[in-house]
Amino acid sequence: MHSGFHMNTWAKIDDGCEISYSPDGPSAMSVYFGGRMEGFEIVMTRDSLDRLATVAAEARDKLAA
Repeated sequence: MHSGFHMNTWAKIDDGCEISYSPDGPSAMSVYFGGRMEGFEIVMTRDSLDRLATVAAEARDKLAA
């Protein structure tokens, strides 16, 4: 469904960026980039974390090639 609202968000994550996580209810995790109160947070389920891990590994391997 078209909501009439579009947003594009991006972040550059440098080598020294703090990355952490904490539970967000019984079925999700919050992943924090740059600290819990001053950074960027993504709430993800187990399936979405699995997909992110797969894509991140593929991207890492492309950089190493």
